[in-house]
Amino acid sequence: MQDFARAAGFRRLADEIGFTPAALAHRYALSLDIDTLVLGVKNRQELAECVAAADAGPLPPELMARIDEAVPRHERT
Repeated sequence: MQDFARAAGFRRLADEIGFTPAALAHRYALSLDIDTLVLGVKNRQELAECVAAADAGPLPPELMARIDEAVPRHERT
């Protein structure tokens, strides 16, 4: 529940810009400097969203920054 609560701002941002949270998260991950991304899709609709997100290309830096601001980081103790 803590992670779900932390992601509230992310879900609002996704809704504001017309993405599902899953598609926006996938596109965000693809915008990072990574070599491999493992998808966790529940159905064909989610898979289609992920393929469309990949086809759309990287997110602009301004949107990446908004996403980073929308999700509070864990404090290390």
